[in-house]
Amino acid sequence: YFETMSALALAVEARDPYSRGHSDRVGELAMRIGAEMKLSEKELKTLRDASRLHDIGKIGITDSILIKPGPLTRDEQEIMKRHPTIGESIVKPLKTFHALLDPIRHHHERLDGSGYPDGLKGEQITLVTRIMMVADVYDALIGDRPYRKALDIQEVMAEFDMLMKCGKVDTSVVESLYRVVAVAPAPSEC
Repeated sequence: YFETMSALALAVEARDPYSRGHSDRVGELAMRIGAEMKLSEKELKTLRDASRLHDIGKIGITDSILIKPGPLTRDEQEIMKRHPTIGESIVKPLKTFHALLDPIRHHHERLDGSGYPDGLKGEQITLVTRIMMVADVYDALIGDRPYRKALDIQEVMAEFDMLMKCGKVDTSVVESLYRVVAVAPAPSEC
């Protein structure tokens, strides 16, 4: 099981230099957030394993889009948005990975329904997936991308504050994120 997971995760990272270590970092951070939020051992295992495979669908994205050295066009963005469903289809035949299907498919959903691929809202998105979503966004923001440099912690916090204000991410998950990365949240305007 572990060897299969590792091989699948490495397959994604081999194609995309910006992904190297991303899945492991997302998994580590998601586990820390999950522990902070008192998830069960079973939920933590699902969180760890799904985090390692959340971008496996990028295997099905052409290199001209996956490793493009600049911003994607609208059409390219639509193709990239297919990676969660591609990932689900890759993992689906592996019966021991059944619990990972939902978080892999839905890690780009947003609480306000603006995410993809299914436009889920609020409680339709499992807590495990909401945690993985926040860890994924955090790691993407603190890392260099072909189209921008890494953000500093204050910029990351400002981004999360905006996402919470707009109802896109779970406030309790972000508050747990702030605790595990030892960052004090910005003072509330209210």
